[in-house]
Amino acid sequence: MNDDRLSGPVFDSTQDDKAVLTGAHDYFVNDVLPSDIKACIRQIKAPTLYVNNHDETFLLVRSGHGTLTVNGLDYRLKPNTLVNLGPFHRYRYLPDSGETLEIAESRMNSGTYVYLIANPYMKFEQFYVPSEPPVVALSGLYAEIANDAMNGILAETEKQSPDQLSLCFCYMMDLLGILTEKMPRAYFHQNPDHSKN
Repeated sequence: MNDDRLSGPVFDSTQDDKAVLTGAHDYFVNDVLPSDIKACIRQIKAPTLYVNNHDETFLLVRSGHGTLTVNGLDYRLKPNTLVNLGPFHRYRYLPDSGETLEIAESRMNSGTYVYLIANPYMKFEQFYVPSEPPVVALSGLYAEIANDAMNGILAETEKQSPDQLSLCFCYMMDLLGILTEKMPRAYFHQNPDHSKN
């Protein structure tokens, strides 16, 4: 459907069904925008098996309490806990006794992960990619924004609109922005003590 009120590049279905962001470069459209998006809500009532993560993954706890074990480290989960798992993390869920963890989960291809960690708008001295995933407990406006972004990803995944990929990417950038804001600054820097010896 053509709408004369819209401006910017026209969606071309011959380009791998990817909507073009206004002013985007071919590299961004062809190599950075996700080629596949999966989103769902999981109900976890029992301990899960360990899973090797291969995608750029955001997890948002909707309800319940439990533990997320990532690379052998335990993280407590409660409603509005936001977690970002990049590729190569190994993880499992352990709900508390009598509890059901409801997790909203969204995944994009790992090329998106590479873009996110190399994001030119995030400038930190000696930036590096930590082995521990960012995990934050949200409240107030941050929790509201995170839930709205995750709802947007879930809705776009279901609708399969022409702009699905670019919209979901923007929602994921919202989630990344929250994590960047809420994590301690030290998380984004190597510990100087580790380099001494």
